Amino acid sequence: MAKVELIVPDKLSKIDPDLRDRLLTGAIREVASAQLREKEEELKEARKHVLEFEDKYIKNLEHFEKDMPEDADYKLHEDLVEWSFWNDVLVKAQCLVKDLRFVLAKTDEGNT
Repeated sequence: MAKVELIVPDKLSKIDPDLRDRLLTGAIREVASAQLREKEEELKEARKHVLEFEDKYIKNLEHFEKDMPEDADYKLHEDLVEWSFWNDVLVKAQCLVKDLRFVLAKTDEGNT
């Protein structure tokens, strides 16, 4: 396990260590839960946009980029930029959701 240092108000540092640990764990759980809900919504939106492009072009982004003609028109380039953006959002959101679920599982584990 890695050690993380926090700077906390003096009063918090002087309370019972067990209570302090429960408070900090609870705070992490609350923030992680809120962030998880937010990132799941972001993931859902990104997935929707990526699927729209995949349906439109009947291929994934990687194949679209590979098959894109050198003389592609403005609309194809515009779709490539937007598709790439949503794909990046999707990948990042997937990683964050996975990390947040891990954090929540670990904080729940510590409270059983």
